[in-house]
Amino acid sequence: MLGLGIISPIMPLYASSLGATFAEIGLLSSAWSISRLLFTPFIGRVSDTTSRKKIIAAGLFMYAVVSVLYSVAWDFVSLVGMRFLHGLGSALATPVAMAYAAEITPRGKEGRYMGMMNLAMFGGMGCGPLVGGYLTDMFSLHMPFYLMGGLTAFSLLLTLVFLPDDRSDRLISRRLRPSYTNILSNRALAAVFIYRGINAIGYGTMFGFLSIFISGSPEQGALGLPLSVAGLILSLGQLTSAFLQRPFGDLADRYSKVRLIILGAAISAIGYLILPSTTEGLGVGAANMLFSLGGALSMPAITAIVAMEGKELGIGTTMSVLETANSAGMIVGPLISGIIIDLYGLRLIFYAGTIIILAGTLAFYFIIRKVLVRVESSIT
Repeated sequence: MLGLGIISPIMPLYASSLGATFAEIGLLSSAWSISRLLFTPFIGRVSDTTSRKKIIAAGLFMYAVVSVLYSVAWDFVSLVGMRFLHGLGSALATPVAMAYAAEITPRGKEGRYMGMMNLAMFGGMGCGPLVGGYLTDMFSLHMPFYLMGGLTAFSLLLTLVFLPDDRSDRLISRRLRPSYTNILSNRALAAVFIYRGINAIGYGTMFGFLSIFISGSPEQGALGLPLSVAGLILSLGQLTSAFLQRPFGDLADRYSKVRLIILGAAISAIGYLILPSTTEGLGVGAANMLFSLGGALSMPAITAIVAMEGKELGIGTTMSVLETANSAGMIVGPLISGIIIDLYGLRLIFYAGTIIILAGTLAFYFIIRKVLVRVESSIT
């Protein structure tokens, strides 16, 4: 995740250096999510009946290879193809790792354990933009890709040496054959999936275009700050979210998960709403901190609900459906945002993101309210 975070602030600028328009940059972000959308459901289901360690290792290997390929992209089309392969590597590694952790989580401690996993993910992603921004300013746009490849290869080595293989005939024979119908008919899971998908449309704006808003040309409506500043702002937001995952995970085990999700979404929406009116880096940083605080509050509660409900239905498949919902939103969000920017300017997309997040939160509440008692039954 550190390697992935390193390239996050430079990917839109790298695409721009190859002649991409804003709409095409949106397509680049969507290519990653399209790949995850296509492959994650199948991979998650397979992980419920085979070795998760081997699937994670295969994903990390693909990450390392694609990291090097990025640096030799010769045009925008080749870059999109590499991004698609990178999405496949992510589909192999990330949701399966989350499923591995969820399966060994004790009942009633889902918030704490999934918060620890989120800490690792957000922590890596948080340090990445700062490193990537400075590497680009000091060396070139290619250097972050080389470092991502080296870090991912090291992660692969650690996985092969230290991660226990969870495959055994006894465990496989006990696992239920996962059913998408059963998963999607679970009201709590359906609410979380819809929340995740709709809000990902809004979040796609943040991940796809915030670095351009900070470091792009003022003629485009951007602030024109150095890329290292964009990396610092993105890193501080991600690290804030990372450090809060564990305490907010404990909070999700003790208090209403649904209320935490709604409160977190409201705080994120406020952060979005502030962004268009900012004119300097400090204001963007404050808005991003609010956005990160809201995400930190809601994420452990979301993954805790998925871990609780998914253990009985096939946790690998359940996690894959959650990631698929997120990928679907991340496909639509950057594409719509890129078109809006090309037509109406850069700042309008943040207002659109605010409306989308609030709409997703309302949909989540109306679906899950009928099963609130069961969802909150594990509160300690």
